[in-house]
Amino acid sequence: MVRMSRALFIAARIVAIAGIGFLSVFALDVFGTGEPPLTVAMALFMHLLPNLLLVAMLAVAWRWPMVGGLLFLAASASIFIFLGNPFGVNLLLAGPLLLAGGLFIGGALSSQHRPQHPGQR
Repeated sequence: MVRMSRALFIAARIVAIAGIGFLSVFALDVFGTGEPPLTVAMALFMHLLPNLLLVAMLAVAWRWPMVGGLLFLAASASIFIFLGNPFGVNLLLAGPLLLAGGLFIGGALSSQHRPQHPGQR
């Protein structure tokens, strides 16, 4: 049980970081447009704002996995609610967040049910 809890602990963080990195790649479309550097910098910042929110959610999840898992599930649901893309595109965008949320929640639940050793609180 301890090994499973540890595996979920690590996997949730890896999936969340990889998912945020994947979504960050879409911000690279601001380069090569021929716009002035300040315009490109502003566009890059605007494209990366959702990723900054996801990084803040990851920081919360790192400390409180259950809360962070629920936040990641809400973020993945918001992609389906607010984006008018085809289902497959939304699933591609929301999939890593959905998986990370599930892993954070699974890790939180498995660590709550871990048996205590004598002398531990």
